[in-house]
Amino acid sequence: MRPVDLEAINRQTAQRLHDGEWDHIIYYVLQSTRFTNLPPIEPALSAKAWKEAGSIPHVVARRMSAFLTAKPATERHTAMRSMVQTAGQLRAQYERAMQFLYDKEWAPRSKLGAALRDHVAALYQTRGHSSDTNLSATYGVHTGLTVIRSMAPPNSIRRVLLIGPGLDWSPRTALNEDAPPQSYQPYALADSLVRLGLARTTSLRIDCVDVNPRVVDHINTFAQGARQLLLRYPRIDDDWNAYFDGLGKATGKRTGDTLEAGKAAAASIRALRMNILTERTAAASYDLAVATNVLLYFDDHQLGLAMANTAHALRAGGFFLHNELRPAIEQWSRELDLPTVHARTVRIDPTRELHDGVVIHRR
Repeated sequence: MRPVDLEAINRQTAQRLHDGEWDHIIYYVLQSTRFTNLPPIEPALSAKAWKEAGSIPHVVARRMSAFLTAKPATERHTAMRSMVQTAGQLRAQYERAMQFLYDKEWAPRSKLGAALRDHVAALYQTRGHSSDTNLSATYGVHTGLTVIRSMAPPNSIRRVLLIGPGLDWSPRTALNEDAPPQSYQPYALADSLVRLGLARTTSLRIDCVDVNPRVVDHINTFAQGARQLLLRYPRIDDDWNAYFDGLGKATGKRTGDTLEAGKAAAASIRALRMNILTERTAAASYDLAVATNVLLYFDDHQLGLAMANTAHALRAGGFFLHNELRPAIEQWSRELDLPTVHARTVRIDPTRELHDGVVIHRR
């Protein structure tokens, strides 16, 4: 591994975090129906219109004005409005966000197969850090845990490191404001571990680490509130339906699509601010580490740093579960004595034929 400039990486992380927060604001301005009656605008289509016109479209300018002048309507609107100082700042960040979307969605239309995948992967390795999460991502984790169950004794998972837990803030598409911001992964992970017999709620501790203080604060205050999560998921196949229909019942209470996370499970979860590229845990004490939709933000060298710091956190025999399938994973797993013991894909959206990766390493 080549020499590491930790200060440079931390500066880059701070800039990417800044850009990611602004991406959320822009997506909210384009899609929310809570601060204006103007029709929502799909961000990728807005990027195409902006590029073709060479200026900010009139419909976008009207939404920007409504966002800046309307009385704060929701928790999201209040928080995001407080982050915007001037209209000029908002316009500049809109153009930056639209350039990325145009480069991702429209510029590579002539590319196919591996060339398209490489193009998109390179963009994600420089884009802003998104804090968003999606409930469907928990299915791949649960699938991986069913594999780990065949390799680990019952109730042997006690300490878990969850890297980049995420927060449902303002996604690029399909913004839904029926519920306040939510973080699904910590509670779904706790439930799957107990449901599969890998852990007991009474002895389980999940440490969530994230570079975004907003995510950390949300998780650390969740247990003191109503502890409610709104679960929405499509019907796909028997395995998928069985997982989601049972989600939350091992550690909480389900009433239709509403999950009240159990008090003990919620209390077992805490969050810490940490950069997995430049920081590591004090001791190798974790039985399991999980990272979903995190490693794709790192280039191959940064990927090595993240995997090295994760390997350091694991006790001998501990597992690392993630969803990144690129070739560099295998290279680093060999060099770090963190061999891959399982890899597969799972279907998460049949209408668009979307699949997620499931990769397991063991230290």
